[in-house]
Amino acid sequence: MTFNKKLSTSLVLFIAMFGLTACSEKEAEEAGDKVEKVVKGAGDKVSEMKTDAGNALQAAGEKVSSMKEGAGEAIEGAGEKVSEMKDDAGEAIEGASEKVSEMASDAGDKIGEMKTSISDKFGSMKKDAGNAIEDACEEAKEGVDANDDDC
Repeated sequence: MTFNKKLSTSLVLFIAMFGLTACSEKEAEEAGDKVEKVVKGAGDKVSEMKTDAGNALQAAGEKVSSMKEGAGEAIEGAGEKVSEMKDDAGEAIEGASEKVSEMASDAGDKIGEMKTSISDKFGSMKKDAGNAIEDACEEAKEGVDANDDDC
């Protein structure tokens, strides 16, 4: 049952209790005060749950931003490494043609390895970001007693 349904059911029960106790003014007033306290408490709880959900989503956003920055740094580092390898290959070309062919082959292999390594790292980072977002979503839904916990 969703939070709103629970709240409305509780309110109906309290109003019914209020009506049954209306025979005495003092009891009716006390019942009215109790109903008012319960409604205020429910409103405060909803507000608190909204704040908690907002905080969880903000934390997930910050984690995704951090992961994005890390990915940017990894790409920049890989670019610098490729530039260094290119410079090394240019110097080697000045040597014998057999040595140049051998070095070009090695450079291609290293670039392929780096590509695979970077691809693996990005896949892992993407998975971590997705898991963080899904966890934050599930926490937010649990915080508001949502029927559907899937995100």
